[in-house]
Amino acid sequence: MLRTILALILLTAAALKGHQLATEPVAETGLLTSRWFLIGVVEFELFFGLWLSSGLYPRRTWQAALVCFSAFACISLYKALSGESSCGCFGRVPVNPWYTLILDLAAAAALVLCHPTRATATAPLPPAAEGSGVRVGVSPLPLPGEGPGVRAPCGARLGWVLGIFLAAGIPGAFAMGTYRPATLDASGDIFGDSQFVVLEPESWVGKRFPLLSHIDIGDELVKGNWIVVLYHHDCPACEEVIPKYRNLAREVTARRGGARIGLIEMAPYCAERKELDSESAPCRWGRLGKDREWLGAVPMEITLRQGVVAEAQPGYSLRTFLGAAGPQ
Repeated sequence: MLRTILALILLTAAALKGHQLATEPVAETGLLTSRWFLIGVVEFELFFGLWLSSGLYPRRTWQAALVCFSAFACISLYKALSGESSCGCFGRVPVNPWYTLILDLAAAAALVLCHPTRATATAPLPPAAEGSGVRVGVSPLPLPGEGPGVRAPCGARLGWVLGIFLAAGIPGAFAMGTYRPATLDASGDIFGDSQFVVLEPESWVGKRFPLLSHIDIGDELVKGNWIVVLYHHDCPACEEVIPKYRNLAREVTARRGGARIGLIEMAPYCAERKELDSESAPCRWGRLGKDREWLGAVPMEITLRQGVVAEAQPGYSLRTFLGAAGPQ
């Protein structure tokens, strides 16, 4: 029963992560978040889940499972202490890292309690051989997967494990490895059927702002000088810097030729859109179209001159621009 439960957990995690990798881009910030490393994790979980369900070589499998779930517990603890909202173990399904830590520790504890040698020691002895007068009980009962029990021979079980793994793993790896997000060209046209569009602001400098046709106030942004900020309403870093842009807007409102501030919200939108008083804080609020999912580091600051990108970078800078006051 324990093997079956752990196998289902691994196979479910592999399926959900595999679907995410086959349909979404990933933030490749290092080795542990690279696409090929994550593909390897999915393939391992798929293979080991099938292996657990087969009952092959129980003692060695028990050792591997204990190491596996102990490692998962360490990773969950690291993500929980880092303050991440989801462990990422189940793809797009958000699960608090503290919950997965409890699950991994429970799995490791259950494996310790269900050691194969303990199961063998407590198994009943077989009845005496009929007519022999000798009780055959000096040897332990064969464990599942060891010996000709009710199950299929080891060779047959190994064959179906490898067969299912190859049938599912090879196409899955191809789908995960060949995924490409939609692209945004210099004119703002989107190429590709993917729902996700990765924003690369460093490639926009010196070109017409490609998101003008996707922003509801794009017609205004082509006139004059602007500091445009792309943000998410539930992003902690954005919540911290938005008031600073509002203060900057107050300071430049009386400056002739100063850059205006445009705050552009990216989907998913806040349920109640916040508006600024035009007299106390003359920022301009807008929204980026929700027909696609836009991926990029936020807050993202773009400096525009007559609709052309003069500077673009992720993060908060509030650089002095055409008479605008710098950060306080």
